[in-house]
Amino acid sequence: MILLTGATGYVGAALRAALEQRGQPLRLLARATHATNEKSHGEWVQWDMGSGDDLPGGAFDGVSTVIHCAGLAHRHADERDYQRLNVEATSDLARRAVDAGVSHFIYVSSLNVVPIDAPSARDLAHQYPEPKERYAASKWRAEQSLGQMFAGSHCQLTVLRPGLVYDVDLTANLKTVKSLLRWWPWILPSVGRRSMVARQDLVTLLVTCALGESGAPTGEEILSVTDGAVYDAERISRALSQGIKWGVMPQWLCRLAGRALDLRDGNEAGTHWRSLSADYWTGDAPAVTGWQSSVTLESRTASETGRS
Repeated sequence: MILLTGATGYVGAALRAALEQRGQPLRLLARATHATNEKSHGEWVQWDMGSGDDLPGGAFDGVSTVIHCAGLAHRHADERDYQRLNVEATSDLARRAVDAGVSHFIYVSSLNVVPIDAPSARDLAHQYPEPKERYAASKWRAEQSLGQMFAGSHCQLTVLRPGLVYDVDLTANLKTVKSLLRWWPWILPSVGRRSMVARQDLVTLLVTCALGESGAPTGEEILSVTDGAVYDAERISRALSQGIKWGVMPQWLCRLAGRALDLRDGNEAGTHWRSLSADYWTGDAPAVTGWQSSVTLESRTASETGRS
């Protein structure tokens, strides 16, 4: 049996559906009470990983693999919440999994733990400096905690570091950009560089990891997961925009518009611009056994447009 956390989240819900289609027995941990009423062939167990409460008795009974997708994902949380949810609760879940005899623990981390200039995105977390951004730092600390916990254990650890995840159904900053482009007459400027991966491709890889066809069972304990492309704000906005635009927006005007959005949202001045123009690791991702990406942001959005 596979135990899946975050089964109602952006990645977890899609992963749950994919595993159910394969007929995999599932135990699904969810925080919300309404989640346990969702249609599913899996066994729902209510548990709030941030509450400090113990897992319900028998949560690991018959479980051979844990896929940990749950956690705090947005970028504006308090440092204490990141530590409590992404580090301490993750470590507690992993410790209980080891004690229960689980054989494989799959952790969904983030490519943001990897420095921009790192020659490889597959080094252990302690080989990188701690990221300055709070979300990435919490993932970095969680990776180190898990690495120490599973060292010498009978349980194998697979760490996935996906780039920014996209799909036709967007979330977070990509959703904000698409909403902005509905009325904004310009394409965004060519600033910021990042790696990305389609949700469907990430889900496919997680399934292969759960089935032992990639990841730690094949000797690849850390997987950097991207679609192989490098995206800047201009490329992203061209892929997400519809209709005619006036051209590429000057950077000075983009900064000014960002300041207006900061005022509207009550953010520190420059928050939107820094988010748009930030550079992330964009090196060549190593090949992954039994998996390769199938789409890019352009092909994914174009395929949906063609059906509408």
